Amino acid sequence: MTIRSMDPELEAAIEAMCRERQWSVNQVATHLMRKGLGWTTEAAPQPIGSRLDSFWGVWNLDEAREFDAVVKEAFGQVDEENWK
Repeated sequence: MTIRSMDPELEAAIEAMCRERQWSVNQVATHLMRKGLGWTTEAAPQPIGSRLDSFWGVWNLDEAREFDAVVKEAFGQVDEENWK
């Protein structure tokens, strides 16, 4: 299959997708055609929307400070031995 008269923006987008997914041009083209036909099983990304609203403002100030302290204690120092 040959595609003629492809505009530069489309070509650049396909090349970017190839790099991003580490796919060949053929793999990207096949994926996009299947997606365009509705034949792909790849789920569309879902926006977060209001799904996290129940977590907003759940902690009071003391709880938030306690959490920050625990996180800092657990992750606040780099173990130099792990980076040799």
